[in-house]
Amino acid sequence: MSTVTTYLDFGMTKAGKRTSYDYREGQIAYDLFMGARYLNDLIAYRHGRVDEVYHPEDVRDNLRKYTALSVCAGSSPRLTYYEVGSSVMGVIDALEYLNAEYQELETRHIFWHGVDNSSFMNAMAQYTHEGHDIRLSTAVDAIPCDLFFAKGVSLLYAIDAEALLCDVLSSCRIAIFDYTFAREGTISEVVGTGLPVTFLNLEACRRGLTIDGKTLLLEPYTIKTYHQSPNKVTYDCVYGDTAVVERYLEAVEQKSAAFERVWQRPLIRPARRQAVLT
Repeated sequence: MSTVTTYLDFGMTKAGKRTSYDYREGQIAYDLFMGARYLNDLIAYRHGRVDEVYHPEDVRDNLRKYTALSVCAGSSPRLTYYEVGSSVMGVIDALEYLNAEYQELETRHIFWHGVDNSSFMNAMAQYTHEGHDIRLSTAVDAIPCDLFFAKGVSLLYAIDAEALLCDVLSSCRIAIFDYTFAREGTISEVVGTGLPVTFLNLEACRRGLTIDGKTLLLEPYTIKTYHQSPNKVTYDCVYGDTAVVERYLEAVEQKSAAFERVWQRPLIRPARRQAVLT
C-alpha cells in the first residue's frame, strides 16, 4: 500500500511565482484546514448566512437531520442524536438555524453524541457549544439513539467490520448515511485524507441489517474517487424502524419543498425509493 501524506500549503502567487509562507503535514494539516472550514459554517448558520456554508449540499443534509429528529420527537421523551464524523458538532448550529423557522425541536434538550478521529476537533466542539449536552469520542460504539447520521468517508475510516456497522445502525430508530460497499469481500485502501479505510461487504451488511420491523432503502449514486474499481458501489441510505422511515420520507419531501421556496434555489432532494429489504 502506497504511503499517503496529508498536507496544507499556504502562500501566494505573484507574476507566475509561488511563495509558500507555511507548510504542514499529517494531523496538524487536517486540523488547521478542517477547523477553519467548520468554523466558517458555524458562523454562517449563527448569522443566518446560509449561502456561505462551505458545501451547499450540507444544507440539504441538515434539513434531513432536522426532519428525522422532528419525526422522532413526538414519541421520544428526550432525543438522542449520534453522528460519526461529527467534526465540531456544527449540526447544532445548523439545526438551530432551521429551528428558528420550524420551531419543532428543543436543541438544548437533545443528547448530542459525536465521533471524530481528531481530538482537536472534539475540543473545538466542546468550546463552541457550551450549554448543550455533548458527548464526544474518537471511537465508534453502538449507542441507542433516535437519529444516526454519517456522510462521506467517515464510516469508511471509523468502522472496519460488518458486525460493528450493523450493531450501530440497528441501535437507532432511523439512520441517514451514505456508504461505498465492496461487492465482493472487503477492500482496504488509503484515501485522500491520508487515512486507512475499509470498504465493507454489501451482502454481509445487508444480511446483518435484515431485522423484523426495520427497513433499508438504498439509492445508488457515483463518487468518482471511489468508483475506479468495479468492485465498489455507493448508496445513499436510509435505515430504521419502518414506521419512522415512512413518516420521514413524507416529511422530508414537504420540508424540502417549503425550504426551497424560502431559499429560492433547489435542494437536491432524496427521491422516494423502493425498500431493498424489509
